[in-house]
Amino acid sequence: MCKPCCLLALTSANEWGYPDLDSNPNEPFPKWGGLCDTGKKQSPINLNSKGSLKGIFEELKFENYDEHQTALQMVNNGHSIQMSGFNHDLTLSGGALLSDFVVEQIHLHWWSEHTMNNERYPLEAHIVHRNKIYPNITMAANFPDGIVVIGVLYHMSSVANEAIGSIVKSLGAVKSYDNINQPTKVADSLSVDDLIPRVSSYFTYAGSLTTPTCAEAVTWIVLAESFPVTSAQVDQFQEIEYEEGKQLHNNYRELQRENSRAVVLVEQPDANRSGATALAGLSTLIMLPLLLLVRKILN
Repeated sequence: MCKPCCLLALTSANEWGYPDLDSNPNEPFPKWGGLCDTGKKQSPINLNSKGSLKGIFEELKFENYDEHQTALQMVNNGHSIQMSGFNHDLTLSGGALLSDFVVEQIHLHWWSEHTMNNERYPLEAHIVHRNKIYPNITMAANFPDGIVVIGVLYHMSSVANEAIGSIVKSLGAVKSYDNINQPTKVADSLSVDDLIPRVSSYFTYAGSLTTPTCAEAVTWIVLAESFPVTSAQVDQFQEIEYEEGKQLHNNYRELQRENSRAVVLVEQPDANRSGATALAGLSTLIMLPLLLLVRKILN
Protein backbone atom coordinates (compact mmCIF):
# COMPACT_ATOMS: atom_id res chain seq x y z
CA MET A 1 0.00 0.00 0.00
CA CYS A 2 2.45 2.63 -1.11
CA LYS A 3 2.31 6.17 -2.35
CA PRO A 4 5.03 8.83 -1.97
CA CYS A 5 3.23 10.87 0.64
CA CYS A 6 3.53 11.19 4.41
CA LEU A 7 1.06 12.13 7.11
CA LEU A 8 3.33 14.98 8.21
CA ALA A 9 5.10 15.52 4.88
CA LEU A 10 8.38 14.76 6.63
CA THR A 11 9.80 11.96 4.52
CA SER A 12 12.00 11.86 1.48
CA ALA A 13 11.61 8.09 1.11
CA ASN A 14 10.50 6.99 -2.34
CA GLU A 15 7.60 4.81 -1.23
CA TRP A 16 6.32 3.24 1.94
CA GLY A 17 3.17 1.52 3.01
CA TYR A 18 1.42 -1.18 5.02
CA PRO A 19 0.80 -4.88 4.45
CA ASP A 20 -2.76 -5.76 3.45
CA LEU A 21 -3.56 -8.02 6.39
CA ASP A 22 -7.10 -8.64 5.18
CA SER A 23 -5.73 -10.34 2.07
CA ASN A 24 -2.78 -12.00 3.80
CA PRO A 25 -2.74 -12.03 7.63
CA ASN A 26 0.81 -13.40 7.57
CA GLU A 27 2.29 -10.71 5.33
CA PRO A 28 5.26 -9.16 7.18
CA PHE A 29 5.45 -5.48 7.96
CA PRO A 30 7.91 -3.79 5.58
CA LYS A 31 11.17 -2.13 6.55
CA TRP A 32 10.93 1.61 5.98
CA GLY A 33 14.64 2.31 6.36
CA GLY A 34 16.58 4.92 8.31
CA LEU A 35 15.57 5.73 11.85
CA CYS A 36 12.40 3.65 11.40
CA ASP A 37 14.63 0.56 11.53
CA THR A 38 17.50 1.73 13.75
CA GLY A 39 15.85 4.02 16.32
CA LYS A 40 15.70 3.15 20.01
CA LYS A 41 12.62 5.22 20.92
CA GLN A 42 10.18 4.12 18.26
CA SER A 43 6.38 4.05 18.40
CA PRO A 44 3.86 2.51 18.80
CA ILE A 45 4.33 0.29 21.85
CA ASN A 46 2.14 -1.84 24.08
CA LEU A 47 0.90 0.15 27.08
CA ASN A 48 0.63 -1.94 30.23
CA SER A 49 -1.11 -0.44 33.24
CA LYS A 50 0.57 -2.86 35.65
CA GLY A 51 4.07 -2.26 34.33
CA SER A 52 3.86 1.54 34.15
CA LEU A 53 5.08 4.09 36.65
CA LYS A 54 2.26 5.91 38.44
CA GLY A 55 2.81 9.64 38.18
CA ILE A 56 1.55 12.94 39.48
CA PHE A 57 1.82 15.85 37.09
CA GLU A 58 0.66 19.41 36.74
CA GLU A 59 -2.81 19.89 35.33
CA LEU A 60 -3.43 19.43 31.63
CA LYS A 61 -4.92 22.50 29.99
CA PHE A 62 -6.85 22.46 26.73
CA GLU A 63 -7.49 25.85 25.10
CA ASN A 64 -10.11 26.21 22.33
CA TYR A 65 -10.58 22.45 22.00
CA ASP A 66 -14.31 23.02 22.47
CA GLU A 67 -14.46 25.44 19.55
CA HIS A 68 -16.52 24.14 16.65
CA GLN A 69 -14.35 24.03 13.54
CA THR A 70 -16.27 25.34 10.54
CA ALA A 71 -13.50 25.30 7.93
CA LEU A 72 -11.81 21.93 8.48
CA GLN A 73 -10.27 20.36 5.39
CA MET A 74 -10.05 16.57 4.93
CA VAL A 75 -7.64 14.77 2.65
CA ASN A 76 -6.96 11.16 1.68
CA ASN A 77 -3.14 11.16 1.48
CA GLY A 78 -2.83 7.49 0.56
CA HIS A 79 -1.91 6.47 4.11
CA SER A 80 -4.77 7.88 6.20
CA ILE A 81 -7.54 10.42 6.41
CA GLN A 82 -6.12 13.71 7.70
CA MET A 83 -7.86 16.90 8.83
CA SER A 84 -6.42 20.38 9.26
CA GLY A 85 -7.35 24.06 8.92
CA PHE A 86 -8.43 25.05 12.42
CA ASN A 87 -10.12 28.40 13.00
CA HIS A 88 -7.75 29.39 15.81
CA ASP A 89 -4.81 27.93 17.71
CA LEU A 90 -5.83 24.92 19.79
CA THR A 91 -3.26 24.88 22.58
CA LEU A 92 -2.22 22.09 24.93
CA SER A 93 -0.10 22.77 28.02
CA GLY A 94 0.60 21.45 31.49
CA GLY A 95 1.14 17.85 32.49
CA ALA A 96 4.76 16.87 31.88
CA LEU A 97 5.03 19.42 29.07
CA LEU A 98 7.45 22.31 29.43
CA SER A 99 6.06 24.34 26.50
CA ASP A 100 2.77 25.17 24.83
CA PHE A 101 1.79 22.96 21.89
CA VAL A 102 -0.64 23.84 19.10
CA VAL A 103 -2.72 21.34 17.10
CA GLU A 104 -1.41 20.88 13.55
CA GLN A 105 -3.61 18.08 12.26
CA ILE A 106 -5.71 15.04 13.13
CA HIS A 107 -5.54 11.68 11.40
CA LEU A 108 -6.79 8.17 12.05
CA HIS A 109 -5.51 4.60 12.05
CA TRP A 110 -7.57 1.49 11.60
CA TRP A 111 -6.71 -0.79 13.53
CA SER A 112 -5.09 0.97 16.48
CA GLU A 113 -1.33 1.44 16.51
CA HIS A 114 -0.88 1.34 20.26
CA THR A 115 -2.18 -1.66 22.14
CA MET A 116 -3.36 -1.43 25.72
CA ASN A 117 -2.66 -4.38 27.99
CA ASN A 118 -1.94 -6.37 24.79
CA GLU A 119 -5.32 -5.55 23.24
CA ARG A 120 -5.56 -3.89 19.83
CA TYR A 121 -8.55 -1.62 19.22
CA PRO A 122 -10.42 -1.10 15.93
CA LEU A 123 -9.61 2.61 15.60
CA GLU A 124 -7.11 5.17 16.92
CA ALA A 125 -7.17 8.94 16.41
CA HIS A 126 -3.94 10.95 16.54
CA ILE A 127 -4.15 14.64 17.42
CA VAL A 128 -0.76 16.01 16.37
CA HIS A 129 0.65 19.10 18.13
CA ARG A 130 3.70 21.24 17.37
CA ASN A 131 5.79 22.95 20.04
CA LYS A 132 5.12 26.67 19.59
CA ILE A 133 8.80 27.54 19.86
CA TYR A 134 9.35 25.96 16.43
CA PRO A 135 7.91 27.67 13.32
CA ASN A 136 6.67 24.51 11.58
CA ILE A 137 6.21 20.77 12.06
CA THR A 138 9.21 19.90 9.88
CA MET A 139 11.58 21.82 12.12
CA ALA A 140 9.83 20.56 15.27
CA ALA A 141 10.54 16.99 14.19
CA ASN A 142 14.26 17.62 14.63
CA PHE A 143 13.98 18.16 18.39
CA PRO A 144 13.01 15.76 21.21
CA ASP A 145 10.50 18.30 22.56
CA GLY A 146 9.13 19.16 19.14
CA ILE A 147 5.85 17.22 18.91
CA VAL A 148 3.07 15.97 21.17
CA VAL A 149 0.53 13.46 19.90
CA ILE A 150 -2.64 12.66 21.82
CA GLY A 151 -3.76 9.12 20.97
CA VAL A 152 -7.41 8.18 21.42
CA LEU A 153 -8.51 4.53 21.17
CA TYR A 154 -12.01 3.44 20.19
CA HIS A 155 -13.60 0.11 21.11
CA MET A 156 -16.24 -1.75 19.13
CA SER A 157 -19.78 -0.96 20.23
CA SER A 158 -23.35 -1.06 19.01
CA VAL A 159 -23.53 2.66 19.80
CA ALA A 160 -22.39 4.96 17.01
CA ASN A 161 -19.78 7.60 17.82
CA GLU A 162 -21.16 11.02 16.94
CA ALA A 163 -17.77 12.66 16.38
CA ILE A 164 -16.49 9.81 14.18
CA GLY A 165 -19.84 9.93 12.40
CA SER A 166 -19.21 13.57 11.53
CA ILE A 167 -15.94 12.55 9.88
CA VAL A 168 -17.49 9.56 8.10
CA LYS A 169 -20.09 11.82 6.48
CA SER A 170 -17.37 13.47 4.41
CA LEU A 171 -15.43 10.34 3.46
CA GLY A 172 -17.38 9.84 0.26
CA ALA A 173 -15.69 12.90 -1.24
CA VAL A 174 -12.16 11.53 -0.68
CA LYS A 175 -12.47 7.72 -0.80
CA SER A 176 -11.60 7.30 -4.46
CA TYR A 177 -8.01 7.19 -5.67
CA ASP A 178 -9.05 9.86 -8.18
CA ASN A 179 -9.42 12.25 -5.25
CA ILE A 180 -6.17 11.40 -3.48
CA ASN A 181 -4.33 14.44 -2.07
CA GLN A 182 -7.28 16.66 -2.98
CA PRO A 183 -8.63 18.36 0.18
CA THR A 184 -12.35 18.72 0.71
CA LYS A 185 -14.26 20.66 3.33
CA VAL A 186 -15.56 18.60 6.25
CA ALA A 187 -19.33 18.84 5.93
CA ASP A 188 -20.19 18.75 9.65
CA SER A 189 -18.96 21.20 12.26
CA LEU A 190 -16.60 19.35 14.61
CA SER A 191 -14.78 20.28 17.80
CA VAL A 192 -11.67 18.42 18.92
CA ASP A 193 -13.35 17.98 22.29
CA ASP A 194 -15.85 15.73 20.52
CA LEU A 195 -13.06 13.22 19.86
CA ILE A 196 -11.89 13.22 23.51
CA PRO A 197 -15.02 13.82 25.62
CA ARG A 198 -13.14 13.19 28.87
CA VAL A 199 -9.66 12.43 30.19
CA SER A 200 -9.75 10.21 33.26
CA SER A 201 -6.21 8.82 32.89
CA TYR A 202 -3.48 8.62 30.29
CA PHE A 203 -0.16 7.01 29.46
CA THR A 204 2.75 9.25 28.54
CA TYR A 205 6.16 8.28 27.15
CA ALA A 206 8.91 9.50 24.80
CA GLY A 207 8.56 8.03 21.33
CA SER A 208 8.45 8.71 17.62
CA LEU A 209 6.28 9.41 14.64
CA THR A 210 4.71 6.15 13.47
CA THR A 211 5.31 6.98 9.80
CA PRO A 212 8.55 7.79 7.96
CA THR A 213 10.80 9.53 8.90
CA CYS A 214 9.89 8.01 12.30
CA ALA A 215 11.52 11.04 13.98
CA GLU A 216 12.07 10.47 17.70
CA ALA A 217 10.56 13.84 18.56
CA VAL A 218 7.21 12.84 20.09
CA THR A 219 5.87 12.99 23.61
CA TRP A 220 2.93 10.61 23.49
CA ILE A 221 -0.22 11.11 25.57
CA VAL A 222 -2.46 8.08 25.02
CA LEU A 223 -5.76 8.10 26.84
CA ALA A 224 -6.27 5.03 29.04
CA GLU A 225 -10.02 5.14 28.47
CA SER A 226 -11.41 4.10 25.10
CA PHE A 227 -14.58 5.37 23.47
CA PRO A 228 -17.26 3.59 21.39
CA VAL A 229 -17.35 3.20 17.62
CA THR A 230 -19.43 0.87 15.47
CA SER A 231 -18.12 -1.69 12.99
CA ALA A 232 -20.07 0.11 10.25
CA GLN A 233 -18.19 3.33 11.01
CA VAL A 234 -14.80 1.60 10.92
CA ASP A 235 -15.74 -0.15 7.67
CA GLN A 236 -16.07 3.26 6.01
CA PHE A 237 -12.39 4.03 6.63
CA GLN A 238 -11.36 0.66 5.21
CA GLU A 239 -12.89 1.67 1.87
CA ILE A 240 -10.32 4.44 1.36
CA GLU A 241 -8.30 3.82 -1.82
CA TYR A 242 -4.51 4.20 -1.89
CA GLU A 243 -4.17 2.98 -5.49
CA GLU A 244 -6.65 2.60 -8.30
CA GLY A 245 -9.13 -0.04 -7.13
CA LYS A 246 -7.08 -0.93 -4.02
CA GLN A 247 -8.48 -0.20 -0.57
CA LEU A 248 -6.53 0.68 2.56
CA HIS A 249 -7.84 -2.12 4.77
CA ASN A 250 -5.45 -1.33 7.62
CA ASN A 251 -2.87 1.39 8.28
CA TYR A 252 -1.18 0.62 11.58
CA ARG A 253 2.51 0.12 12.26
CA GLU A 254 3.66 -2.98 14.09
CA LEU A 255 4.59 -2.67 17.77
CA GLN A 256 8.11 -1.45 18.55
CA ARG A 257 10.47 -2.39 21.36
CA GLU A 258 10.05 -0.44 24.57
CA ASN A 259 13.82 -0.47 25.25
CA SER A 260 13.45 0.28 28.98
CA ARG A 261 11.74 3.61 28.38
CA ALA A 262 9.79 5.24 31.20
CA VAL A 263 6.04 4.82 30.59
CA VAL A 264 3.97 6.78 33.10
CA LEU A 265 0.29 6.24 33.86
CA VAL A 266 -1.30 9.47 35.09
CA GLU A 267 -4.71 9.26 36.76
CA GLN A 268 -7.00 12.26 36.75
CA PRO A 269 -10.54 12.90 38.03
CA ASP A 270 -13.27 13.22 35.44
CA ALA A 271 -14.05 16.82 34.59
CA ASN A 272 -16.01 18.64 31.93
CA ARG A 273 -13.63 20.71 29.81
CA SER A 274 -14.46 23.90 27.97
CA GLY A 275 -11.97 26.40 26.61
CA ALA A 276 -8.98 26.36 28.96
CA THR A 277 -10.64 24.35 31.73
CA ALA A 278 -7.95 22.49 33.66
CA LEU A 279 -7.84 18.85 34.64
CA ALA A 280 -6.20 18.44 38.03
CA GLY A 281 -3.63 15.66 38.36
CA LEU A 282 -4.33 12.87 40.82
CA SER A 283 -2.33 9.64 41.16
CA THR A 284 -0.08 7.51 43.25
CA LEU A 285 2.72 9.79 44.40
CA ILE A 286 6.16 9.44 42.87
CA MET A 287 9.05 10.88 44.83
CA LEU A 288 9.84 14.36 43.50
CA PRO A 289 13.37 13.51 42.23
CA LEU A 290 11.96 10.61 40.20
CA LEU A 291 9.21 12.81 38.79
CA LEU A 292 11.74 15.39 37.68
CA LEU A 293 13.79 12.63 36.05
CA VAL A 294 10.73 11.33 34.17
CA ARG A 295 9.92 14.85 32.96
CA LYS A 296 13.49 15.19 31.69
CA ILE A 297 13.19 11.88 29.83
CA LEU A 298 9.87 12.88 28.26
CA ASN A 299 11.17 16.23 27.13
